[in-house]
Amino acid sequence: MKQIALIYFILMILPCFCEVQQYENIYLEYTKGDGRLAAELGERLAADIGDFQKKTGHYPELETHIVIAADQEEYKSFLQSSGGIQEFSQANYQRSTNTIYIRNPRDNLRYQELNKILLHEYIHSYVFHYFSYAPLWFHEGMAVYFSNDFSHNRELGLARDYLFGNTEPLSQMRTHYPANRIEWEAFYAKSALAVRYLYMNKRGQFYRLWNTAEGSGKFNSSFLRSFRYTALDFSIFFEEYCETHFRSEIILALSGMIWLVFPFLFIIGYLRRRKKMRKRLVEMEAEEQAEKEENNIIEYEIEIDVEE
Repeated sequence: MKQIALIYFILMILPCFCEVQQYENIYLEYTKGDGRLAAELGERLAADIGDFQKKTGHYPELETHIVIAADQEEYKSFLQSSGGIQEFSQANYQRSTNTIYIRNPRDNLRYQELNKILLHEYIHSYVFHYFSYAPLWFHEGMAVYFSNDFSHNRELGLARDYLFGNTEPLSQMRTHYPANRIEWEAFYAKSALAVRYLYMNKRGQFYRLWNTAEGSGKFNSSFLRSFRYTALDFSIFFEEYCETHFRSEIILALSGMIWLVFPFLFIIGYLRRRKKMRKRLVEMEAEEQAEKEENNIIEYEIEIDVEE
């Protein structure tokens, strides 16, 4: 059935795309009227890909095709031909044709983040270029982390999910997403944290991973040769790392909240102290007045005694 849908897509939909723009190894197909949008997306994506490749230290001549849907219905047709999730998807990468299909930017509610989404999908093709098979956590971790989509708030959300037991170990994140769509956010975030750990703490081995992949194309053997432990060993270690790391994150977050609240506490304390000082001043003035009156009475009594 999918093959029939794909043939229908090729014969009936692709001919509608009569405009093509090229930026280095990026080819954008679009309908008439979307030329300016295509130009903007192409230029920005070419720059983003260059920055990403610098971070990995590898520069494959990877030809990338991007198809901009004319409207929402056309984008749905793309996804139906591939079994994509149209309710949530803004872009979809097809490995068989090395093509990224995206919603038309005019219909895209996340237009400001569209280039981040395109880079995310490109990174999937980058990983496929080196590995015929790589764990899903590594795919999504690479795409989320290197598209700068792993914010501090996202990490704090992951810390909360981890401490409440709402995440899975990497060894169970190899082939499929969680059955519950609500848990996908934690899946993406934990994958990104795993890749960030490898990149930030094992930089030399991370670069070596891509070198060894060029010879074998097998993820598990390349991972073992590069990091000197298996992907399963890393999964076990990473759980221990998460437990320590997230406790520190929560403590830092609480410390940050204390410093955020401190100015308000200081102001409240100052106002309360000022109120007490005013009250004390009134009491002191009353005491001073009473003392003066008492002294006046004493002086008056002394004067009477003298006169007598």
